[in-house]
Amino acid sequence: MTSLLTLPALALLLIPFHDESGAVDTRHRLSGLRTRHTLASREAWDAAHAWLRRPLRCLAVVMAAVLVVSVASELAFGLPEALALMIAASQAVLFVGGILLIGWRANKVAAQVNQPRNA
Repeated sequence: MTSLLTLPALALLLIPFHDESGAVDTRHRLSGLRTRHTLASREAWDAAHAWLRRPLRCLAVVMAAVLVVSVASELAFGLPEALALMIAASQAVLFVGGILLIGWRANKVAAQVNQPRNA
């Protein structure tokens, strides 16, 4: 049952928050990686969000796989409550750690875009 708490996390990872057409400046919306570097320019925002699309999809796939395995093992083996709690905690750590790592790396991408070019 605790594994089903992963579903909202998967929904968050799969929300398309980046306007791929470029018609709208999404920096002024609520969703997206909002840091000093990404908000500094439209180019930095686009670069960071273009970079993080693939890692977010990969994290969503990993989270979905963990969900399937944990639900299947819960149904097949009737896991003890302590083990089920450990699985739920590991899912939370995987989700939060993955988001933090992806966000940190995307912010570095935006910072590189904002650096002045040397002639």
